[in-house]
Amino acid sequence: MSITSSRARGSRLLSISGWVAAGASVLLLAAGSAGARNAPNVPPPPEHPTKSTQIQNIDQVRTAIKGYYGDTTTTQVDPVDNSVDGGDKALHTFDPNGAYAKEVGKIVTAAERTLKWHRDRKGDGKKAVLFDVDDTTINTYSYEIYSNFVYNPSINAAFVDNPDFDLPAVPHMVDLVNFAKDHGYEVFYLTGRGVAQLDGTIQDLDAAGYAPKAENVYTKDLTAPWLSSCAPSCATIQYKSLTRQHIESLGFNIVASFGDQYSDLEGGFADRTVKLPNPMYYLP
Repeated sequence: MSITSSRARGSRLLSISGWVAAGASVLLLAAGSAGARNAPNVPPPPEHPTKSTQIQNIDQVRTAIKGYYGDTTTTQVDPVDNSVDGGDKALHTFDPNGAYAKEVGKIVTAAERTLKWHRDRKGDGKKAVLFDVDDTTINTYSYEIYSNFVYNPSINAAFVDNPDFDLPAVPHMVDLVNFAKDHGYEVFYLTGRGVAQLDGTIQDLDAAGYAPKAENVYTKDLTAPWLSSCAPSCATIQYKSLTRQHIESLGFNIVASFGDQYSDLEGGFADRTVKLPNPMYYLP
């Protein structure tokens, strides 16, 4: 398989098989003209269903998600104040030997081979890799199970901003970040979390083992000058692609951008984009 790199906006989904000698059934995105959302996936229900059989039962989907992650009850309790939720609840986590962890492991193995190959190329500027945070580097499965897959800003903040509580790393991703550092890559983090959660985000990443440089962690600060073209209401693709463009304007070449949402990856300014698995939620 031949792959052509481009700095054009937009991405095209490609199979990694035949590109690197990993042999894994993993999907990568290469910069191009077609939309990344054409990725092979479980087909969504129609926007306006006419029969109930066109929609998968939501309880069956929750059960399948738990099975995929290898749902495991822990002795750790939630960080939410008891006056809010009525008492401590045991948190759940993923099985480090389950299907989810194994799928991420295959992606990481392939990505390491790719980064090693790119390391030896010349003339690409200062090489960098970029990672999303939630469910790319930091795993939020415990929050999703606690909240029954319903987003609540105040509850979410208790999981993110509590100085006495830290979310775990996505399996194998600390190894990938360390591999990138060891091979001379500058590591950046780009999250949709608001700027008010910058300190909590750095704490999460540090506690999970990533040891980030604070200046390389980007949260959604709509006062940033590189976002002036879309502020004060930048969509995710605008915010993330313009921030990647800003990073490249500093002299870096983003060899690979990693994210669990297609909106993390679209918009260009990365040679390769890598999609991490996340069946728990969708962010346009």
